[in-house]
Amino acid sequence: MRGIWLYLYLVIDIWSRKVVAWDVSEREDPAIAADLVSRACLRERISKGRKQPLILHADNGNAMRAATLESRLEELGVLRSFSRPRVSNDNPYSESLFRTVKYRPDYPRKPFASKEQACQWSPSSSTGTTTNTATAASNS
Repeated sequence: MRGIWLYLYLVIDIWSRKVVAWDVSEREDPAIAADLVSRACLRERISKGRKQPLILHADNGNAMRAATLESRLEELGVLRSFSRPRVSNDNPYSESLFRTVKYRPDYPRKPFASKEQACQWSPSSSTGTTTNTATAASNS
């Protein structure tokens, strides 16, 4: 049985290790990333007028580098930080979470057949399939 390719969009507060927001999609899209960051800021009551700015650390994927996300972050007063070029594991907080998830006893042995199945398996953290990650750094 073959699975499908899914993209996990994930925001983690690196201070508390809390999964602030996540979404799974069948495509890589800057609008999805921008909407996810907006939802995360709204959920955590993060406003542009913060004394200490929020920093979003992301990989170098197209969605994370796009002007759509850049303008949304500017609107929200969020600064950007990126992984080193051509380094696929330069986000230790999300990589650590993914490893933990993949070694859980209930992690599926077979690929997900659908986006819905992946989201259903993942009640509040991650699905274990990823190409786009973003990590929010704050002192809250």
